[in-house]
Amino acid sequence: MVDIQAKPVDWRLGPFFRLRAAFTAAVVLTAAGCIAGSGAYAAAEIKDAPRWTKGSDFSSLKDWNLKGEQIVPHGSNPLYYPITPGHKHALERRDHPDGRYRKETVVLNTTEDFDIRDIGKFKTAVVQEEEYLDGALTQRTLNWIALDKATNNVLSFGEVSWKIEDGKPSFTGTWRAGDPDGDGVAEPGLLMPGTFKVGERYIHAGSKSTSYGGAENMEEGLQATVPAGTFKGCVRVREQDLIDLKDINDEIWCPDVGLVSDTSDGKLVISNALPSSNPASNVSSIGKLRDKPAKQKSAAAKVSIADAKRIAIERMPGKVTDVTIEKKRGRNVYVVEIQTGSGEVDVFVDTQTGEVVGTD
Repeated sequence: MVDIQAKPVDWRLGPFFRLRAAFTAAVVLTAAGCIAGSGAYAAAEIKDAPRWTKGSDFSSLKDWNLKGEQIVPHGSNPLYYPITPGHKHALERRDHPDGRYRKETVVLNTTEDFDIRDIGKFKTAVVQEEEYLDGALTQRTLNWIALDKATNNVLSFGEVSWKIEDGKPSFTGTWRAGDPDGDGVAEPGLLMPGTFKVGERYIHAGSKSTSYGGAENMEEGLQATVPAGTFKGCVRVREQDLIDLKDINDEIWCPDVGLVSDTSDGKLVISNALPSSNPASNVSSIGKLRDKPAKQKSAAAKVSIADAKRIAIERMPGKVTDVTIEKKRGRNVYVVEIQTGSGEVDVFVDTQTGEVVGTD
């Protein structure tokens, strides 16, 4: 458990592909609990949950005075992890509903070029995140992150991601600041201000059609204990999806090492930003799971596909359009896709017991 004590107050990626394309966490708050299966806090269970309804509640691009000549791909913000090529860290969440979860982050030795109207030309760092469940690589995301050297703000200019199945990637989505976005243009997001002020709110992801979120600085002067160590002078930031307002995450960020706990992604276990005397500074394990992904092993299904369809239809009347076996909420389940009168719904049926363990 995370111990929080508050004081008052053109690039190339591995052997898979080449693309030219158009960033949190089991933080423990004494006031709220985490909902199993969602990785996010329910607003109703957080006594200080924000009531955000629109992007105008936050500072955004129009407030930040961004200039291309001031934006650099590499550097450091006191509360962020080092944005320097070769930086590596990993978070783990063993209570993840789908299995043992791990996210590995690496700042790659490459940059991404941008040329945005009213900002100008500049380069961003390319930060790779790889997600694993029970030792199997399941998702890869490249984030475009940069530093405004005038303010020390850390900024996001978008991302591109892939789902990984059997070692093969399939594109899942992207957003990129400066590109068309619905009726407008996607804008940058602020990941961490250079000067932390409690109560400050800002857009952290600027695509209103794909990835649109706000953040609020909730607390400062915290102490956090996670597997990688005990850290002081930390801050708590709350993020909320402005498309799905029920999706809320809390993050703890600490000086020099950056993110140490996140309600979705877990707790910091290793980072090469730590002193070499700390065993958790050894990041040699990062990448090993990717190179030799574990094979998912599951017991033979006791429930037939036909029975799974029948059970799912009883729960959610409609027409079955697809059935697959996946690991969800720590179990092997049939994912029964059903077309209903109001849209498409997935019903999860346990392959061993026939129990409906959830819907999506």
